[in-house]
Amino acid sequence: MSAAQPVQRHRTAMVRHSMSQPMSLMVQHGVIHPGVSVFDYGCGQGDDLRALATAGISAAGWDPHFCPEQSRHAADVVNLGFVLNVIEDNTERREALVTAWSLATRALAVSTMIVGQVPTEGLKPYRDGYLTSRGTFQKYFSVPELRTLISDALGRAPVSAAPGIFFVFRASEDEEEFLLRRRIGRRSSTLAYRAPRPRREAQLQPAASERVAEALAHLAELTQLRGRTPVVEEVSADVLEQLASERVSLSRALDLMLDGPLSQAAFDTAAAAMREDLLVHYALARINRSSTADRPSPAMVRDVRAHFGSQREVMAAAMDYLMALADEQKVGGAMLEAAASGVAARDQKGRLLLDARASEALPGVLRVYLGCATYLAGEPDPDGLIRIDSQQRSVTYLPLDDRKATFPSSSSATVVDLKRQTVRAHDTRRMLIARSQVLGKATRAQREAEATLRRGRELGEAVLMIRTD
Repeated sequence: MSAAQPVQRHRTAMVRHSMSQPMSLMVQHGVIHPGVSVFDYGCGQGDDLRALATAGISAAGWDPHFCPEQSRHAADVVNLGFVLNVIEDNTERREALVTAWSLATRALAVSTMIVGQVPTEGLKPYRDGYLTSRGTFQKYFSVPELRTLISDALGRAPVSAAPGIFFVFRASEDEEEFLLRRRIGRRSSTLAYRAPRPRREAQLQPAASERVAEALAHLAELTQLRGRTPVVEEVSADVLEQLASERVSLSRALDLMLDGPLSQAAFDTAAAAMREDLLVHYALARINRSSTADRPSPAMVRDVRAHFGSQREVMAAAMDYLMALADEQKVGGAMLEAAASGVAARDQKGRLLLDARASEALPGVLRVYLGCATYLAGEPDPDGLIRIDSQQRSVTYLPLDDRKATFPSSSSATVVDLKRQTVRAHDTRRMLIARSQVLGKATRAQREAEATLRRGRELGEAVLMIRTD
């Protein structure tokens, strides 16, 4: 392209009415939380910054077109969101990545468009990407290509957060805490994002449990997250301030919590769930040869002591847990269990299909399967499906074109080959399923209508059918 017609990079900036996927993932997994500063490198029109500021997050940004006057400065978390893919010069692309990393004191999020996300037919090839009719440039990365670029440029292995989205952490403890929180599958508390309620004066002093009800709810959430009672370092400043203002100690508040918001049965369930979560975490760390597994965060050290007694005990238990992956009977039994419980459904080839939102309900062995895929490709689209093939040792992400359709279809797929440790994206795959079997139960009338439709389409007695080009 001639100098008279430069690439119009700013035209790729989108107007958003909700947070971008990288920012949303960082908030959900606790990378961004109150007290953490955020800098958006290439912030576009600043929609993410406004959303973060509304939640009380200290956020700033810079963009060469929309806000070039803003200074580029260091922050705890830096976001380089969908910037590299619109830069047509490879040297400048690498410089932007290195500069963004130099500003991140704790974590950097890097995201790009990836191969297979959108069709490229009709686009004009230009350098290592394409030119669009709007004069913009797009480079579509493969997931391994983006991982290699980040590793080579920054000298640190990134963690895949979703297809085309990677996080890079300065400290091993922060990386381990992120991995554990993600494998647990629970999202961060939104307590700090709520507007404070005005306090009403009462003529009679209410009971302590009523005066600190919001704090008790937060403590109950922390307890269920970890399967143990939290220590003072793990409780937010807002909650501690509320307890102090009502002259209620943390130990007293924990007693009130166990007598009220959190039943003993719920506590026991949370403890059992956390024990399995730790087994899955350490099993995946062993499989993926994680270099940070022996440097857990202080919270994880407390988790291990509470649920296993020592690091040696949890590692020994995780090794026993890993043996199940090589046992075809155990894996097959776990798949049958998942199908029988209604969490997933099996196709004619014995593969397991499930709603991505239901993955946390799978047996632990299958969660290890998905954890290996997440390590390589990041998280799947929560509105899509996941297919587990134990024979081929593969996991496939299947985003749906229309989740509400009776027979949803998928026009693309991300295949994670666990044997070869590869990630491939396809845009030629078609999928035909009965929605009621995987995405929720239907009424009797709906099931009869779907059965008639399947017969009319010559599906015979098949419950699920996958057609691969």
